[in-house]
Amino acid sequence: MSKICFIVGHGKSKGGGYDPGACSGQFQEFKIAKEIAKYAQAYLNANYSDQCDLMNYNGDLYLTDRIKKVNANTYDFVAEFHLNAGKGTGTECFYYHDSPTGKKVAQAITANISAALGIRDRGAKVRLNGSGKDYFAIIRDTKPCATLIETAFIDSADVEKIKTAAGQKSCGEAVAKAVASALGLKKKAAAPKPTTNTEDKLYRVQVGAFSKKENAEALLQKIKAAGFDAFITE
Repeated sequence: MSKICFIVGHGKSKGGGYDPGACSGQFQEFKIAKEIAKYAQAYLNANYSDQCDLMNYNGDLYLTDRIKKVNANTYDFVAEFHLNAGKGTGTECFYYHDSPTGKKVAQAITANISAALGIRDRGAKVRLNGSGKDYFAIIRDTKPCATLIETAFIDSADVEKIKTAAGQKSCGEAVAKAVASALGLKKKAAAPKPTTNTEDKLYRVQVGAFSKKENAEALLQKIKAAGFDAFITE
């Protein structure tokens, strides 16, 4: 059984204030990313036996705090949720440069988001710093296999796809399905259908039908005399 963590990017600045991430008009990266991650976690936990935690939903953890919390746990895979900026379009996912599993998951994530939202698949990517190490700290400094998901661009037409709860749910579930498929997670067994207790059923017997009420009443008296409950209906 795998242990997974979905992490919301931004939310808390290094100085302790609020860090919204990229912004465009009324839209803030942190607020949209947190909802996408929430739906992703909910889908995995509802449909798979593996445990999936959600970190930084309330924006109370700075980047280094998130890294420490990941490394203090026993996660097999982590993904941090973001929105891109720069007026581009599409979805992309970064992974640890020397991880075939990370690459496989990243490719599945971008393919699923692209199909779900109808946006460009920019692909799975590696980004290195000047020292030849992974650029993103959540990938570079964490122990488990890690990815950073740029779900869509906040400052282009992409945001129309994820500004609503329905769009965020679609995106989140696309990520969850990709992670489950790429990691080979085990689906939960279907709940057994409730059995019907035949002892709760009642069966009625009609003895006869009469055009005259007095004939029906005469038979009713005979049936009652025999010890049965009986009644007349029209």
